[in-house]
Amino acid sequence: MLLSQSPLRAAILFSVAALTSLTLFTATTAQARGTAIAYTAELQAPVAAAQEIIKDTVIRCTGTECVGGQSSSAPRTICAKIVDEFGPVASFSYKGEAFDAEALAKCND
Repeated sequence: MLLSQSPLRAAILFSVAALTSLTLFTATTAQARGTAIAYTAELQAPVAAAQEIIKDTVIRCTGTECVGGQSSSAPRTICAKIVDEFGPVASFSYKGEAFDAEALAKCND
């Protein structure tokens, strides 16, 4: 029997492939769960639970609360897109800093 036909070799290759897949999947899942919340919005009217991809970040809304992870877009852009997708906002903050009344008015236009 040739070494390339060995059942032991096949089992070892299968194990290595399985462990590699498991390691990659676990790292990807952990990264997805570890995304910090950067955007928080309070909608003026409640919506059914929903999520949308807005400017390269996932925004999740339930009732009147929306949250989303970091994005490469400006906070005012994300705010305006949330308004387009879910309706007017009563408040909006980026990394804990709330928009003032003027910024909210622009966002809701």
